[in-house]
Parts: sequence; C-alpha cells; structure tokens
Amino acid sequence: MPSENYNIGCYLIDRLSEVGVKHLFGVPGDYNLRFLDDVEAAENMEWVGCCNELNAAYAADGYSRCRRIGALLTTYGVGELSAVNGVAGSFAEMNPVIHVVGGPAYKDQQNFSMMHHSLGDGNFHHFANMSEQISCAVAILRPLHYARDIDRVIQEVLYQSRPGYILLPLDVAVLPAEPPLTPLVRRVREYSEESCRLFAAAIEERLKNTKRVSAVVGYQCDRFQCHKEAQALVDDAHIPFAHMLLGKGTLCEQSPNYLGCYYGANTPDDVRNCIEQAETILLIGVRFHDFGTGYFTHSLEVSRRVEIKPDSVTIGTVHYQQVPMAKALEIVHQVATKYSSNWPKNTIVPHQIAQPTSDKYSAYHFWREIQEGLKPDDIIVVDQGTSSAASAGLVLPKGGKHIVQCMWGSIGFSIPAAFGAQVAEPNRRVVLVVGDGSAQMTAQEWGSFLRYGLRSTVFLVNNDGYVIERVIHGWNAVYNDIGHWNWIPLIKALSADFQPDTHLIKEAGSTKAIMDKSDKSDKLVFSEVILGRHEIPVVNLSWKPN
Repeated sequence: MPSENYNIGCYLIDRLSEVGVKHLFGVPGDYNLRFLDDVEAAENMEWVGCCNELNAAYAADGYSRCRRIGALLTTYGVGELSAVNGVAGSFAEMNPVIHVVGGPAYKDQQNFSMMHHSLGDGNFHHFANMSEQISCAVAILRPLHYARDIDRVIQEVLYQSRPGYILLPLDVAVLPAEPPLTPLVRRVREYSEESCRLFAAAIEERLKNTKRVSAVVGYQCDRFQCHKEAQALVDDAHIPFAHMLLGKGTLCEQSPNYLGCYYGANTPDDVRNCIEQAETILLIGVRFHDFGTGYFTHSLEVSRRVEIKPDSVTIGTVHYQQVPMAKALEIVHQVATKYSSNWPKNTIVPHQIAQPTSDKYSAYHFWREIQEGLKPDDIIVVDQGTSSAASAGLVLPKGGKHIVQCMWGSIGFSIPAAFGAQVAEPNRRVVLVVGDGSAQMTAQEWGSFLRYGLRSTVFLVNNDGYVIERVIHGWNAVYNDIGHWNWIPLIKALSADFQPDTHLIKEAGSTKAIMDKSDKSDKLVFSEVILGRHEIPVVNLSWKPN
C-alpha cells in the first residue's frame, strides 16, 4: 500500500501479520467497515466472514491452536458482547487470540454522544471494562501512541498466551501512520542463573536416588511451545508418560514411552500405577481441573512431584522462580539421561477403546473405526461430552493433533473451532466429531465450510439429546431432550453453491470406509451417525455434578 495511504488500521494489520495472523475472522458492522477495506486491500491478511460473532471467536481459538496466534474482528457493543463467551474460553484455556473491535468515532466518544450499539449513557468504556476481565492486555486506540499500544497488546498476548483486546475507533483507524520501522520485540521469559543452578542441584539429588520416573504432560507444554524439549526428555531418558485430556497430542503418541491418557482414578490400572507409584513424577505444564482428573480423583503425592510450569519449577514444596519451562526441561534432560539406564523401560501399551459387546451398532463400533481411520498429521476436533470423553481413549497417529475445550466446556465450540483449524491448516485433514445437542448451538457455521470450500470430515453423532447430561443427572428427564433435526437435508441447505458428500451411518464398517474415502476428498464429507439415546460414554471420565 502506498505510504501516503498508510493508516493506523494498516499498522495493526501489519503487526498482526508479522506475528503469524494471516486470516481475520469475524462479522462486518458499520463501526469496522472502513477498517475492513484495508483488510481487503492487504496482501498479508485475508478476511474470513463467519455466521455470528460467537462462532468467529471459536474459529479464532481453533486457528490459534494451530498457528499459535489468532484474531477476530467484531463491531462495538452488540458484536463484541456476542463474542465474549468464545474469548473467555480462549482465556481459560490459554489460547492467544486478539479481539479487535471497531468502535464509534473518537470525536463522538469525546462528545459523550448517544450512539447506536452503546448503552446510551455517553460512556464508551463499559464493554472494554468487561473484556478486561478475560484479556491479558487492553488498548483503546487514540491518535497518539497507537503504535505503542498495539505493540504492547500483541507482545503481552504472545507472552501470556491469553487473549488481548483492541478497540479501534472508526476515525482513528483511518488516521495517517508510519509503517513499523523494526520487527516487534517479543518479551523474553524471566531467567535467574542462580535459580537454575539451585534447581539443577536439586533435580540431580532427586533423580540420582530415584528408581522409577514417570511424566504427565498438560496443555501448558503445548501453549508455551515446549514440545521439542519435552519430547527429547521422555525419548532420551525413556520416561513413560501420559497426557492429560487437555494437552492430549502435545507429544507423539506413537512413542514407545506413551502410556495413554491420565484422568485420575478411572485411568486403566496399569497406566495409573505406572504414573502414581513412580518415585518421581514429572508434571510438565499440568494444571488439574475437574473433568480432566475424574473429579479430582488423581493421586499424585506432592512429595513425589516435580512440577514444571511456564516460569518456575516446584519440587515437593520448594519453589524455584524465574526458571522458564524450556530451560527447566533442558536441565532435567541433562540430569535424567545420566541415570536413566538404571530405570525400567516402559512395557505398557496404550489401551484401545473396548471391543463392542454385541453385533448391534454402537458407539464402540464408531470410535474404534475412528481410531482405525486416523492418518498421520490428522487434526481431530471433539466437542464437550461423550465425544471428548471417547477421544481420551484414542492414540493419535504421528503428527496428529487433538483439539478439545474440556476446561471451559462451552458446547458448540467444536464446529467453528474445526473451521478455524482447517483455515489454519488447509493441507491437513480435520476430523470433527460433534453430538447433536452441541451441533444445534453452532450448526450454521457448516455453511462457512462449504462457502470456503474446506475439505474437512464431519461426523454428527445423533444420539437424541444431551447424553452426557443424562449420565450426570436426569437419565430420562425432558430437559435433556432436544428437537429432532433432519441433519443431512439441513447441511445441504446451508449452501446454494457447494454441496457436501453426505452419508448416513447405522452399521459397523461404514465409519472406517468413510474415513478412508475422505482422506482423498476435495470437499466436505458429512456423516450422520445414529446411536442410542442412552449409550454411556465409551471412556469413563467419572462424570458427575459438583
């Protein structure tokens, strides 16, 4: 863009692109339309229109889990508040998403004008104050200091791996600006040589006297991009490891050291004992939450724990601050490989989803065929409920990725998140499994899959209602029922231009055949899977009410 036309909106676009945002999800509104002209004109950014703002936030979340940063654009008030639930999920599960809001003109804000989409009281900070609770940094852009504020928010989002909020008034967006003179300087993690030295001595003392070591890997290892260091540690020191459900797929599940998923007391006994009875248990980026631990039934004695966090390490009850996760893993790796020849090699093979107990088609048939049909580098996206529970029993292929929102747990997340993931990774297959109850929340975003010609593989599990809620409470209660939708005609109706391949699955063998076929398909493959309304989850994560 010619420098004489370069404006503050262009500066924001360039900074977003610089850190990896190549697609901007959202919904147009009159307060962001002029900025969208600059997005459309930019060579380094592509606009991706979504059906509503909530879905755009979910899509940006799914995108960020693949590209390590995502962004969405909404209009002031009505648009941004619709996106809040999705952004809150990104905050809860530490996904870096930048929420850009097109706002009323700065001059109208200064004059306390009664503008549409506002609360009519002349105060234009209400919604930024709301978003401040689910953002690591907030900026309301003004004619001066725009570069400082944009850079500050993006730097903080990258550092904390949490959402940031930028309000861009429509007249500020078009003010002349200068392009960035230098690349954005990223914040580095605090580092103490003395703390690292003390930690190295402590882990040496611990591991030289340890006969058995295990590891549990959580989502913070993924969010702070310490895959390589953690993988090298478990591989080179032959340490058996398990994933938490929130964090599944962080390390290679084809490793001979992989045990499976750890979820507290309902974990298969051999896996649970291997983890819990080790003398030293490495917790790599783990945070315990109810669904992921069988409602806090995990038994990992504090005295045996070495907790490696983003910026510190705790051994037992002793804390070592200013030790970044990557450095901590490097130190443990150096020490562990000195003593690992004394430790037993892993002999546990990850458990497969159980065999069906009858010839009648069931969830056991379906999920075993999903397992058989997964290919290297697939991305599997599951919604909260029976799908997320079942996914704990999958063993991902090499390069496989797993997307689940089981901490925030907003049903309907998976459809737009899968859309965002497929936009981020057009050359990988996205496999989406979503229940009918969840799908009724966000089904319209399947129209965006068709609009943009995405080649994802979708399994709509029709089990006649909120089955996971039935398991928790209300086995036959009316409040766990939903309306019966005619799913295959519905998805065909979501585009007048492009049609998906559709299938109805009622018998064994169908899912595997569709998985094999869809791997080579160039269009959306949609299957409705008919299961019973009272089928319990194929993996028991000990669902229960608080």
